[in-house]
Amino acid sequence: MHGKSKRFGARRLAVKHRRRPQPPAAWPVEPHIETWAYDDCGNGGASVGAAVVRQWVNYAEANCGPGGDAKALSDCHSGATTFCDAIQYLDTNWIYQSGSPPWQPFSAAASESWYQHAPGSITTRIASSGYGGGYLINQSNPQVQSFFQSYVRAHYGDEDGLMMDDQSASLSAQLYYATCGCESSEEVSTTPALQTAHESMSAAMTRSDGLPYLQIDNSLPPNPYLPQGFDMLDPATGVEGLISEGAPEDDGALDPFYATLLDQIAYVANDTSGFVVPLSYGAAGASYQQQSRRVQEATILLGYSPGHLVDWADLEQGSSDLAVWPEEGVYPSSPVQSMGAPGGGGCLAGTGAVCATGGHNDLQVAPGVYRREFGACYDQGDPFGPCAAIVNTTASPITISSGWLTQSYGHQITFSRGDAQSGGTVNLKGRLFAPNSTAVGAQDATLLAP
Repeated sequence: MHGKSKRFGARRLAVKHRRRPQPPAAWPVEPHIETWAYDDCGNGGASVGAAVVRQWVNYAEANCGPGGDAKALSDCHSGATTFCDAIQYLDTNWIYQSGSPPWQPFSAAASESWYQHAPGSITTRIASSGYGGGYLINQSNPQVQSFFQSYVRAHYGDEDGLMMDDQSASLSAQLYYATCGCESSEEVSTTPALQTAHESMSAAMTRSDGLPYLQIDNSLPPNPYLPQGFDMLDPATGVEGLISEGAPEDDGALDPFYATLLDQIAYVANDTSGFVVPLSYGAAGASYQQQSRRVQEATILLGYSPGHLVDWADLEQGSSDLAVWPEEGVYPSSPVQSMGAPGGGGCLAGTGAVCATGGHNDLQVAPGVYRREFGACYDQGDPFGPCAAIVNTTASPITISSGWLTQSYGHQITFSRGDAQSGGTVNLKGRLFAPNSTAVGAQDATLLAP
């Protein structure tokens, strides 16, 4: 559920994508890594002008309902020029009285078959107490698909894409917030049937000319014990991205399945044409904000491959500022190390097994510690030499060994003055660095520069 962190996860799939060739060692330099941020009436971005959005954002999301997305559209589009993709929030899975804009038209049009019901019943709807109360929708019903197709065409015809919330990849994740205590519904009894219903709904999300919207499913929490739904990625129906909500940071807490998060990022980068959006949460002004920023940015650098990873650092909830950060202007090129396709018995198979080869294993320099280096790095397009990212997921500080590094570094990058809108900056020589002496804090990270 968008705005709430869930811990669900992965299974190995029957891949429907061709393996995408890897980018060259030195890829084209951009002013910043790919970013995502709210740019709407109340979730963030309300106080920022179009110039900052166009400078810093690739995906600008609106979650205000019909008419409430005008800001994202005007910030991203100007005449025939598209500066960023305007993304509209949409939940076709749960319908909430106070959290779903189509509540009234949906309720007015719906027959009982539009809802999912407790096993053995066709009248006891599966409910949730969130957002004023809501019901689970029967996505496999063609009438429901037609309703949402008409709805997006009528209200979001100019948007570039849809953030498809609650496209859970397993029944246990789907029913996590349900009040029934049930493990399935009368209409959907298996996880494969659930994923098929999601895919049918995604296929229905087309414009009036029949072309699909770009769709990003909120469906990829980093948990090795449950199905993840990589197979729901399908460019033919517009589903090109997967969001990992509450990862790697959730209100100052590091994701407990961090290695699996890296493996998922590596899988998508190596074996699909899609992308992953790690979405970290944090409150505006929180004491842990700097640490969360370091972990978020370092994680993006660990897994970065152009077109395969998008940074969503929603780390100042409660503020009207645009949640993009100056460190997102640190752009890497010429990777020295990279994650290969993850593998091994039970890897991403929903069994709880952590991948034994590739993925996080290619970056791990000590148990729970990950490092990646780049031969050429840039700050908003200006070269500053090599750089490195190190993440320590353990519960204790750890000293950075010279044996982990193939290049020379003399400084740690630090941040100042908050977000980009507020004039935040990075200091490429913020703190001195000395191998075999400098430590990374528990569940923290650092970025290294010459």
